[in-house]
Amino acid sequence: MELRWSTYEMHGATVLALSGELCASTILTVEPEVAWLLAGDRSVLVVDLAGVKACDSAGLAMLDACDRASSAAGIELRLAAPTASVCQALRARGLISRLRVFGSMDGATRADALDLLPAARPEPSTLSIPEAARDWPTPGMGI
Repeated sequence: MELRWSTYEMHGATVLALSGELCASTILTVEPEVAWLLAGDRSVLVVDLAGVKACDSAGLAMLDACDRASSAAGIELRLAAPTASVCQALRARGLISRLRVFGSMDGATRADALDLLPAARPEPSTLSIPEAARDWPTPGMGI
């Protein structure tokens, strides 16, 4: 198992882009980088999860601890673009309702509230036709 990362700036935010597996056997490799980023002079840290293929309970615990540490440091933590499996893990652990998780990197770096992921999976809606609309004439019915 392997975890790689890079850091860069985007829209005034520092980005930590992760790729690989965020799990018990890999989190210790990235923790020094996270600690260094949280000790720096920045106001926003975005963790890009688009390249994370898997995230176990240790990885989730690290993201949770990151949030607490960033709050203590006065840094706003935003998670960005989690894959479906990571998103499911965040929801199962209840973290998606506590952390700021955005659907895209652009949304996260710009703090676009419309890009925030919902805490619960949206239910498919059913199309309800109002009663009055049911009585409308059908085109081509000779009206």
